[in-house]
Amino acid sequence: MNFKNITKHKKRKLFLILSFLISIIILFWYGFIFEPNNIQVERISVEIENLPESFNGAKIVHLTDFHSRNFSRREKRVLEILEDIDPDFVFITGDFIDHSTKDLDSCQKFWRELSSQYQGKTFGVLGNHEHWIKSPDIAAIKKMLEENGISVLNNENRKIFQGGKYIYLLGVDDPDSEKDDLPKAMINTEENIPKILLAHSPDIIDNLQGEKVDLILVGHTHGGQVVIPFVKPFWVPTKNRGKYASGLFRINDTNLYVNRGIGMASLQIRFNCPPEITVIELKQ
Repeated sequence: MNFKNITKHKKRKLFLILSFLISIIILFWYGFIFEPNNIQVERISVEIENLPESFNGAKIVHLTDFHSRNFSRREKRVLEILEDIDPDFVFITGDFIDHSTKDLDSCQKFWRELSSQYQGKTFGVLGNHEHWIKSPDIAAIKKMLEENGISVLNNENRKIFQGGKYIYLLGVDDPDSEKDDLPKAMINTEENIPKILLAHSPDIIDNLQGEKVDLILVGHTHGGQVVIPFVKPFWVPTKNRGKYASGLFRINDTNLYVNRGIGMASLQIRFNCPPEITVIELKQ
């Protein structure tokens, strides 16, 4: 019996076991701790037909899917990044909270601080999780958001102004819950005035029904949360099965932007899909 070879075999086996355990620990740290808090700023520019000169170069910050449990370090980081960006408008596309929210008072403090620097220029729509929560109900959530400076568009539109000129901002209730009503949101809008639409889910693209919308901002997908390179995301909760998981898409004459979101639903993990703040520059 060659004891020397047995010892080498044991050492090799121990090395492989330790390497495996260390890899698991690193992956756990990266997926559950580092990446979920590593908020990335994505910058894009979008050309819009008939855009007024005063809106040329306007900066929009698009936020979505906070899934806030409380006013945590992730929310604080959002405020820090926004201060550096100094946007003209802030648009939020749903899932402010969910069933895991533990401190609604601190969430309201976050909303208040978020909107305080952009009074009259912070708008949002509701997501599926606001509809799923039993208490507070959807009406109470909407009221809290508006009391804390976030104007909620519920199948309606507003004129937003810059330099004395305006474009339309439309907002629909959650398409995932089949609460959206785009024709209602389009009422009294002028045909040749640019329109930006806020919705929670990219499924809204299937509900345009010939309506002319220049830019649609959505979330809901979280980008898939866990994205293996060269492999289609496993989890994208849309009718299109991940066709619009994240990023900018051009569908006919409409630009669709799908934001990866800030928070997470259910399993608190991200891999190769960091949280996102989008800065959109409007161009003529």
